[in-house]
Parts: sequence; C-alpha cells; structure tokens
Amino acid sequence: MMWKLDNGSKTGTATAAYVSALDWNVSELGDKTILLENTHATLTLKYKLLGYAAQNGLDITLVAETTLSPAEVAEFHYSNQWDRLVLQVIDGTGHATYALDYSGQGAS
Repeated sequence: MMWKLDNGSKTGTATAAYVSALDWNVSELGDKTILLENTHATLTLKYKLLGYAAQNGLDITLVAETTLSPAEVAEFHYSNQWDRLVLQVIDGTGHATYALDYSGQGAS
C-alpha cells in the first residue's frame, strides 16, 4: 500500500481581522497534525480552528478562540475524517508574527 503525505510550513503576520493562516484540504488524509507558533517576542495573537465536512459546507469550531503568548506553540492532532481544516489568526495585543507546520498522511 502506498501512503499519501501532505506537509509544509507557512509564516505570516496577524491583522485586525481574522485571516486563514492555513486552509488545508484533508479529505484524503487520516492522521493530521498542525503546529502554530507565535514567533513575536512581545505580542500575543489569537487563533481558532474550524472543520468542514464538505468542501464549502457548514463549519464547526474545533478549537474556540484562544490566545497564544509570545514564543508559545499550539499543537493540534486529528484522526477524524474532515474535508477541510482552516486555522485562522487575528491580532491579540498587536500584529504578532507566526509560523506553522502541518503534516498529514493517508492511504492512496
């Protein structure tokens, strides 16, 4: 059996409105991991994670709005079936910078 792997890294800066730091199509993946790090030295940021059962369907909040302190890392692991996972970020105490890594695998 062959395995499908999907992984990568992204960086960005939070703004005054929620933006999608990661909009990930995970329909062919089983196990999924996302790591989000606040890379700013002094500012906080806020995040939330949404799951979609269908590509453009209803979303459910998997992780409600949470504050991430400077240099803190948030870790998410999912094995449930989702079509998309969307990680959104917004300013906490200012325009904090962030880095994220994501990795998933499934049978192909």
